Amino acid sequence: MLKGNLATRPFYSERLASLAIGAVALGALLLTAYNGLEIIARSSERTELRGRIARDLAEASSVRTATTELQRTVDRTTLGRLAASTSEANDVIGQRTFSWTEFFDLIEKTLPADVRLVTVSPRVERGVFKVSMSVVARDLADVSAFVDALLQTGRFYDAATVDMQRREDSSLNAKVDAAYLSPEAAKPAAARTIPAGATR
Repeated sequence: MLKGNLATRPFYSERLASLAIGAVALGALLLTAYNGLEIIARSSERTELRGRIARDLAEASSVRTATTELQRTVDRTTLGRLAASTSEANDVIGQRTFSWTEFFDLIEKTLPADVRLVTVSPRVERGVFKVSMSVVARDLADVSAFVDALLQTGRFYDAATVDMQRREDSSLNAKVDAAYLSPEAAKPAAARTIPAGATR
């Protein structure tokens, strides 16, 4: 019986073909095993992450509950009184550092001839030292000149007339409010930074 191979490039070795098929099958098997191991690893990581999320949510809930309980135990009346006392103490400290001698020396240099200082009320508001001054002036121009002179000293800012009333003798009662810098806080005009919201 005659045996013939009509292929263009006939395989003369069946063993080589078997080895090739076996190698491909082995590679597919190894790849399948690797994918299986990866799926198992990812599944384990996902389970661990879910556990962490559950623990974090439980801890956050516990913190919220503790915060609510703590807020219920806070005596808001006492807290308000404490805040008021602290503010009052700060005001007293601020007024102790206020030098009347230096202040009046400064006012004497800036007060126009036709303006008379009647009262001065220093106070501390949110860490800013402020002064309210009641003056008697001949007219509005004199009050404006006084405010301008205060600003030019470099020791006052946000100076403005906040109230004005005409007197029987045609003079003016005016109230001037200004923020005041102590000598230690005041710096040369070129180097000093005006606090936020201040106007010159």
